[in-house]
Amino acid sequence: MAEDSRYIRQTMLPQIGEKGQKKLAQSKVAVVGCGGLGAPVLTYLALAGVGNIRMIDDDTVNLTNLNRQFFYTESDIYQEKCKKTADFLQERNTKLTIEPFCERLTDKNVRRLLAGVDVIVDCVDRIETRKHVGRAACGFRIPFVEGGVHGFYGYVLPVLPGESACLECMAMGTIEEKPPIPALGAVAGVIGSLQAVECIKILLGLSHVMYGKMLQYDGLYGEFTEIPVHIRADCDCQKFNKIVNDESHMQ
Repeated sequence: MAEDSRYIRQTMLPQIGEKGQKKLAQSKVAVVGCGGLGAPVLTYLALAGVGNIRMIDDDTVNLTNLNRQFFYTESDIYQEKCKKTADFLQERNTKLTIEPFCERLTDKNVRRLLAGVDVIVDCVDRIETRKHVGRAACGFRIPFVEGGVHGFYGYVLPVLPGESACLECMAMGTIEEKPPIPALGAVAGVIGSLQAVECIKILLGLSHVMYGKMLQYDGLYGEFTEIPVHIRADCDCQKFNKIVNDESHMQ
């Protein structure tokens, strides 16, 4: 079967077509985290033909990951997640450029790791790392897609810097971390898949991205709830975005 037929089931969609598929092939996405959310996000972006995928994760595989992180097997324990993930993705789509960065995202390396991509997808469970991702995305004016899971529950929040609210607008950055976070693998699969859909819509330039809305999922009762969210004037992310914009006008 010809290689061109790989994407035929999605190019049949009027929202994609051959033109949209070329857009995906020319796109660059950074995914922060190769865990429970990162697994479906990275898999579906790779299978959809996103041409350049950058992944960032400093963690190694441990046994507790295996209930939800389907990249890994028992024989991968203690190995670096990002390298194993890169191998997994490359085997499934050899035409892509896969860039693994086996390091933790910090304020010191955030420019090197995130600047210049088209979309950032946040798949971490550390609030401090979420702050770095959100503030960097606002500073670089890059759309990003937040996602989180807690037990049977999860949420997705796409953010367009300067135009729609982020997690810090909702004061979620003040929540105290209490690891480890309970997680059902299937719920991580639902949320990660939704993040991948929103990312693909952004890359295609579609008008139906859920900016300004948080989509909450209750797996226990099988319910989705759409919650409007609004920019907070004193949000640190929005301030960072304004500072960067002001500086760019001055140059």
